[in-house]
Amino acid sequence: MPSPAQTGVPDTGGAGAQPRSRARALAPLLAVGVLLAYNTWLAWPINGNPRILTGYLSELAASDQPYFWFFRTGDLVSALLISLIAWTGSRAWRAWLGPWAPRLAAALAVVAAATALDCVVALPCAESHDAVCKATPSLVRHLHAVTSSTVGLAFLASFILVLTALLGRDGWSRTALVVTVVGAVSGLLMLASAVAPWVAPGTQGVTQAVQVLICSAWVAWLAWRLDDGGHERGLADLGD
Repeated sequence: MPSPAQTGVPDTGGAGAQPRSRARALAPLLAVGVLLAYNTWLAWPINGNPRILTGYLSELAASDQPYFWFFRTGDLVSALLISLIAWTGSRAWRAWLGPWAPRLAAALAVVAAATALDCVVALPCAESHDAVCKATPSLVRHLHAVTSSTVGLAFLASFILVLTALLGRDGWSRTALVVTVVGAVSGLLMLASAVAPWVAPGTQGVTQAVQVLICSAWVAWLAWRLDDGGHERGLADLGD
């Protein structure tokens, strides 16, 4: 029987084909799932306060808010899905990102862990809408600020890691430029939402909402790239 080398057919091997098959099946499910779960804030009208989005999105999950459990559940599901994306991507992204794949997976694992911890140290009350709450010292509130900041910084790290890998592979392709712009916008929005209570009170919710949409779309794209060997389309092809 002729060998794969003699016939010119690449030897994919059963061991390699099965992970690729799993990645191909998981990619669209994880992409759609993280988009939905990470954006439960879109259901903000159930809160009943028409001004709730003038505060931070995490205030929807504050312990004194109606349906807080719904928004916390969304965060926990998001953390689980991002963990799965990171775990699968540590190997599936190697064809695309090379040695940077496990580093990107580590950054997303931090995003997932900090997102889950956001629920553990959820805000006790919606301080943007409660002066007494805002004036009351709270260790939990400070811990929540740390976990939320960690999520944002880990997202920025993920942009930088992918950009570094793309630059090493293709130089300044259009894909690399898009990643640069999207990452920079995400970082600026994170900074803007952090200073909004002092610079432009009431805008932090909308600013953060745009950032969350960008970051969830980013993770969804990374999930789609789990099937990197099975497609060369979408945003990834901008530089091809």
